[in-house]
Amino acid sequence: MRPRPNARAALLATAVLAATVSPVALGAPASAAPAKHVDDFNGDGYRDLLLGDRTATVAGKKDAGAVVVIWGSATGLNPAKRSVITQNSPGVDGVAEAKDGFGAKVTSADLNKDGYADIVATSPGELYADRHGTFTVLWGSRSGLTKGSTYASPGSKKQIFGLDVAIGDFDADGNLDIVSVDGEFVWFLRGPFTKAGGRGRATNLDPQDGENIKAEMVVAGKVTKDGTADFALVGYDVDTASNRVWFYKGGRNGPAKPWKRTLPASSGLSGSSAVIADFDRNGYGDLAIGVSRSGRGGAVHVLPGTATGPAGRLTTLTQNSAGVPGSVEDGDLFGYDVSAADTNGDGYPDLAVGAPYEAIGTSDWADGSITVLRGGSTGLTGRNARQYDRTTPGLPNVSPDNAWLGASLLLRDYNGDGRAELIATADEGGRLHMFPGTSSGPTGTGSRTLTVPQLGLGARAFMGATLAD
Repeated sequence: MRPRPNARAALLATAVLAATVSPVALGAPASAAPAKHVDDFNGDGYRDLLLGDRTATVAGKKDAGAVVVIWGSATGLNPAKRSVITQNSPGVDGVAEAKDGFGAKVTSADLNKDGYADIVATSPGELYADRHGTFTVLWGSRSGLTKGSTYASPGSKKQIFGLDVAIGDFDADGNLDIVSVDGEFVWFLRGPFTKAGGRGRATNLDPQDGENIKAEMVVAGKVTKDGTADFALVGYDVDTASNRVWFYKGGRNGPAKPWKRTLPASSGLSGSSAVIADFDRNGYGDLAIGVSRSGRGGAVHVLPGTATGPAGRLTTLTQNSAGVPGSVEDGDLFGYDVSAADTNGDGYPDLAVGAPYEAIGTSDWADGSITVLRGGSTGLTGRNARQYDRTTPGLPNVSPDNAWLGASLLLRDYNGDGRAELIATADEGGRLHMFPGTSSGPTGTGSRTLTVPQLGLGARAFMGATLAD
């Protein structure tokens, strides 16, 4: 029978870090302009793949965590060229310790505008200067990733800093800022960030307003047409057991006081994911929220963007929606992770949706599946949606039963052909699957699969991974 998770963390298993890892580069001269891509860490013009595994064992320390980079090339990702970074790597602040969870959440951007994208990796379990939780900036350079600068919570000892992070210029001053979520509190850390560990002023953006809320995650993007980055928090109200969204509009004075919206009733208080994308290309960013415990099998809620934020009429898509393959089943966790990009070259972003606990065929196990929903002139729809699972033709080195395919997802165009590839983890199966993009969307034909050892994370059959979006 398929297992039943209690929370998003239930999908995380233990991975072991290999004894030999790629070294962290020592540094390189700065470039003159900001990086073209938010994930080009060596400035060669190609996107690189970023993966975090908070459960990796490092030097015998369980759940110490690690970050993996697969380097890009003119033909796309090159699995033979990768780097593994831990808190034991040269130049990185701190030391790997049990339950630090380094790499629990990862994201990237060119924080210091030197032409090389930088990595932000959280360590929510780390105790640093009497504060719980940190995030580390791994600095990009021409020869790869350089030293790491660690930032601790500017608040009280009781907070767990770095449960999730997002990057954007939220105060329109030309410097990238970081928003960090720690459950009850949301920290707005102003840029610029420097290799010496410097940053701007920190402000606590308290979304509670007298309520007992927990913010699970934060997602950034441009929702309105003013050109300034905005962000949204996704979480829940503990007292009413309802899922909530808090939207912060960016501006010259920093994020404005948020407005909140209650989502349709959920059967659980966790399992949220979100992304901002302009699915109908009307110039406003739309907020797509996966709530994997909504109803019986999970759902995706879409809030269309407007001049004031994602305040349009809510649309809900499930596996019972017209055109969506499959059907709603208890515990599928549809919406567990989501990612958006144009997968077929029609100019509209599409949405990949993970359902890692879906049983395939006659199986009673959590095999997992991924559904790609299409964007278009009327917005996100189930029309012409496609599903990918272990039976997809052409998929090599398929994971066994109970693989949890779709636990983490990423849509991104790595070879520059205008059609995003689909990257997906099968955590319990210990696989990273890479589906090429085509004019009809991702395909199993020509796809590649990497195992945990091939990622440099040890000789184990499973992992707990998160992909940067």
